[in-house]
Amino acid sequence: MKFGNLLLKSIPYVLSIAGGVFVFDFAQDYLQDPSWIDLANNVAASLLAIPLVFLFYEYSNYLVTRRMNKHQYTKTINMLDDCLLKILAQMKNIIGLSRIEVPIQDINLNYKKLHLDAKYLRAIKNQLNNLEDILYKSDKITVLDPQHTQILSFVAQELNQILNECKFHNSLREIARYIETTLSIIDDWFYATGYTTRRKNSVKRVRN
Repeated sequence: MKFGNLLLKSIPYVLSIAGGVFVFDFAQDYLQDPSWIDLANNVAASLLAIPLVFLFYEYSNYLVTRRMNKHQYTKTINMLDDCLLKILAQMKNIIGLSRIEVPIQDINLNYKKLHLDAKYLRAIKNQLNNLEDILYKSDKITVLDPQHTQILSFVAQELNQILNECKFHNSLREIARYIETTLSIIDDWFYATGYTTRRKNSVKRVRN
């Protein structure tokens, strides 16, 4: 629940509280009969107490939900980081690099030197399934924003292109092009989620 939605939902309660204050003031200023004053005070108390209980509940629910969403977001982002790093590890094996740094620098592939080992492709397929599973679950609880979801969808699309090309056509030139695109999109993910900063902060916490 967003704070703006909470404010909108609070309007009827605030109006009820204002009504309670008005009834109470009116009774004190204009009513003379004690029985009418008691009745007005009871009405005012109801108008004040009931919305205050609901407001307290809604705000408490908002705080709990926000905390849970933040925890779920952090957990999901870490799972996706791990998945994409494993994909990069397999890409490293396929393109014959000793390592791939994050953020990823410009990589010019020689398509004639690709190592399309079956075990690397199986590992990529497994991570693709893992990525799609995380995306499906995060979509159910709307934990990722549209930009992150779009980037990951593009990654999944390019990985499928690589696997299909290896299976049906096996054009090394096309495979290299898909790999370059995949690396670029994964780099977009790490940039969008502030991976480098998060990694540095994590290292500092471990050292402290």
